Order: sequence, then structure tokens, then C-alpha cells
Amino acid sequence: MIIYEHPDVSKPIKQGDIFHPLPKISLDLTKLTLVESGALKRYDWNEVKDKERSVINTAIEPVWAIVATQDCDAIRSPVISLFEINLFKTVSSFTLPTTPKKWVSVITQKSRLNARWFYLPCDSKMGFPDRMAINFHTVIQVPRKNLEELKELRKGRLNKIAYQHYRESIARYFRRYPYDEWYPLNKEEFAEYNKESGPVEPFEGQADE
Repeated sequence: MIIYEHPDVSKPIKQGDIFHPLPKISLDLTKLTLVESGALKRYDWNEVKDKERSVINTAIEPVWAIVATQDCDAIRSPVISLFEINLFKTVSSFTLPTTPKKWVSVITQKSRLNARWFYLPCDSKMGFPDRMAINFHTVIQVPRKNLEELKELRKGRLNKIAYQHYRESIARYFRRYPYDEWYPLNKEEFAEYNKESGPVEPFEGQADE
């Protein structure tokens, strides 16, 4: 099933729009290269953090990205946030399946269980020669005005069904609350849980003193 559509260039930016290429900038705060009087000098962030403004020399990587900013903000926010898109095998770190049956398991079950990525099928019209994935761990920001001016960078967007899934996946990713699921168990229940899923640290009253 094709999950992408290609809006007219006049359409406003929406959550789920896919852009390429956009600049991904990587900074190492312990190795900042500043441009000063035409020369390059290496600094630590603590040495320059009090400067009002600095010009740095840094690496820029062209990447695929999808709009994360909600529609109501995408039409007026000065900056648009996007999640990086990369090859599925890179984002998921899975050993890639070799049969359609195994791919079904990855696309359905494993996709449901892994909140940090969102599967995107390959599509030549979109420009995806291979299976891709949205990486919710990696966020880049681009001025909205630039995205509106450089219309050719928008390659398409998710269709209605995929967009609804994507929107809920974003909410699930940011809504996650890490907790120790065994905290409400009594002593006997904890002992059984620890045998099956442990060893884990007991809470007060779950173990012999």
C-alpha cells in the first residue's frame, strides 16, 4: 500500500510533511571550532558560553526529515522541528528479515513495541529506494521561512491513514513514563515475578528483612 501523497507546492506545511535534503548539524561541546579574525581556533563550550554571539565551523550532513511540529504551529512558528529519517536497518538495529513472513512481524508487532521509530516503506516516487524509518530520538530544527521558500525540498507527506498513526506514535513516544512495573506486587507475587523476570530490586515490604 502506498502511504505517501504529494501535495501541491502551494499547500502550507503540515505535520507529516517529508523534506530532503535538510541540514543536520552535529556539535561536540568539548571541541568547538570558532572562526575568529579569519582563523579557526578550538575551544570548549565553557570558554565561549558567555559570548553574545559566535561563528563556528562545523560539519553539516544532508538528511531526510519529517515535520514534527503540529499543524497549528507549523503555519506561524518561526522554527519547525523535524525528526530525522534514515535507513530502517540503521534506525532499528535489527537483523533485516529475509522473507515476507518475517517482514510482516517486524512491520506489525515489532513496530508496535518499539516506540522510538516509525516504519516507512520504500517508494521510488517519494525517493526512498529502501525501507526507511523515522528516528524519534533525533530532532533537527529549520526556520519555517526557509522551508516555505525552498519548496522543492518537500518531497511529499504521509497520507491520512499513515498520518494518524504517526501522530499517535509521537504522542506515545513523548508520553512514555519509565517505571518499575513490579512496585505494587505483594511479597508472594514479587517472588514469582523475580523468578520469571528478575533479578530486580524489591520495594519496601516485597522481600524478607
